[in-house]
Amino acid sequence: MNELKQQLQEYLPPIFAGVEIDRLTGNALRWRTIQNIRANKDLPEHKKIPTDCFLRDGTRKVLVVRDKILEWWLQQLEKTS
Repeated sequence: MNELKQQLQEYLPPIFAGVEIDRLTGNALRWRTIQNIRANKDLPEHKKIPTDCFLRDGTRKVLVVRDKILEWWLQQLEKTS
């Protein structure tokens, strides 16, 4: 996982528009799914995406913080493997 994290950190910009996550990750992470997870208040705490993974630019644009989202995602992958 450390090698994967390093490769993704080298490839992904430190901060990017949420709508770009599908393209940037080769659809491994999907913006639509992320938005559904964020909206679902009934999820157990360990499945929720931490709010510090995201920043707002204005009233509509959501930015993704690379290192924070990678930390969450890789933890999810480790739990399922």
